[in-house]
Amino acid sequence: MARFLHLSDLHVVPEGQLVSGRLDTGRLLQEAVDTLRTRLDAIGPLDAILVTGDLSEDGSAESYAIARRELERLGQRMLVVPGNHDGRETFRSAFSDLPEIRPTGLIDWVSDIADTRVIGLDTLIEGKGGGILRAESLAFLDQALAETGGRQVVVALHHPPLRTGIRFMDAIGLENPDALRLVLERHQAPIWVLSGHVHGVYHGLLGRHPVVTAPSCCSAFALDLRQEAPVGFMTGPTGCGLIDTGPGGVWTELPLRHGDGPFAF
Repeated sequence: MARFLHLSDLHVVPEGQLVSGRLDTGRLLQEAVDTLRTRLDAIGPLDAILVTGDLSEDGSAESYAIARRELERLGQRMLVVPGNHDGRETFRSAFSDLPEIRPTGLIDWVSDIADTRVIGLDTLIEGKGGGILRAESLAFLDQALAETGGRQVVVALHHPPLRTGIRFMDAIGLENPDALRLVLERHQAPIWVLSGHVHGVYHGLLGRHPVVTAPSCCSAFALDLRQEAPVGFMTGPTGCGLIDTGPGGVWTELPLRHGDGPFAF
């Protein structure tokens, strides 16, 4: 078994800036880390923090420096994948010392922790909200799954391979979830798929494999399935997840704060 704290969608900006003129995401991350530090004795020991994308709102070097400074206060190993708001090269530079991050190409990686293989996949299409798994990433995943050696598997990517019913988010979802499903179906290992992007907790299946999305540390989207649902964000609830990967293990939400809205982007 391995235990991971699953964070997502930090959307950090440089000091003095606000996301959508309202969210001080650096302060919100600081408060989230403060809260989590008080809970570590209760939820630990942890094997790593897994962050499924959008660490930055604008892809700037300063935003990554702030995000990393705060995450490091948790005192845990970090595993990170990029999201649609991230900039691939500034992201790579900010985390280049992590052993999983390759110096060139897509930010796909594999890491074996305890009895669990964690596979990170890059779905970023720079300049767009939606994501895609390219042929290179799918081949990387296929090879990594072929070499699991009986381990539990976590596949981490930003864009979830499911639909939430929130129209403005589903419009910028993962373009090719079936391609991911076809790769996973070729392998017998027990696999969890962990994602972010939708700023809330959604559970589903991709073939026979469970998919779960983490809440954001800074904002949320209301579950409003009406055709005329307003496009915007709520200031909460925020949170993160905790996953135990062993047989019978669970993914559990850790709430952080409530909020209000919706507010325009």
